[in-house]
Amino acid sequence: MSALVSIVTPSLNQGRFLRRTIESVLAQGHPRIEHIVRDGGSTDGSREILASYADRIRWVSEPDAGQSAALNRGFAEARGEILSYLNSDDVLRPGAVEAVVEHFRRNPECDLVYGDADYIDEEDRVIGAYPTAAYSFDRLAEENVVCQPAAFWRSRIARRVGPFNEALRYAMDYEYWLRVAEAGGRIEHLPRTLAASRLHPRAKTLAERRQVLREIFAVCDAQLGRVGRTYFIGLWHDRLSAGTGRWLGGPLRWKRVYQAMGYLHHKWYHRGRRSRRSLGARRAL
Repeated sequence: MSALVSIVTPSLNQGRFLRRTIESVLAQGHPRIEHIVRDGGSTDGSREILASYADRIRWVSEPDAGQSAALNRGFAEARGEILSYLNSDDVLRPGAVEAVVEHFRRNPECDLVYGDADYIDEEDRVIGAYPTAAYSFDRLAEENVVCQPAAFWRSRIARRVGPFNEALRYAMDYEYWLRVAEAGGRIEHLPRTLAASRLHPRAKTLAERRQVLREIFAVCDAQLGRVGRTYFIGLWHDRLSAGTGRWLGGPLRWKRVYQAMGYLHHKWYHRGRRSRRSLGARRAL
């Protein structure tokens, strides 16, 4: 019998995109998928959308303590041996679940697999590629190369790792991947486009970028004892973008300035610190 795949969708007032998310799951060719939607008590018509799929998904709409809490409630109900979560403005690409199930079948030692992903806009147009890369722990410590909507993991590693950290609002996925690695989970990259991550003005990753970076710094400090240079470059890009930036000149000079500032800030931040490279090397095995 084919593996049961459980996909949890946390949602709050995403009625504009919710139907597209659900349809992308229903369109998967794999015969055994349970889609669990945890809505946080939306007031934008999401409940009516969910009710129209009542015979094909499992859903509940009630106030919750945030995205991580919604995920934990959803996964507590999940029965699948393969797990994933798909935010209510993202979508799966056709054939994604079948590809993941086949990868796990061929690679029984794999605990978490992630694929490539597109960035899409509000109208589903592809506007770029998510920066995934082949897995190594050192690469994951430098930046989050695991695209969340394109990531799937086994229930066995979920039991070992425990629930998502409900104190986190933005970086709960990154912190979870780091815990999977720390628990000895085998992480693999599948070079196939499995999902699309939507960028729009209300998306937390754009609308609350400074808070996102602050939380990533805290997660890296706690889990790794260091923060990757990529995040400092992103911080300075955000800081300089918030100003006029006119004195920086053209695009090439602009890029050189924020990269240089990020490099210097990274060096200063870690002065006198000892990173956990040996731990990272052990996790990568």
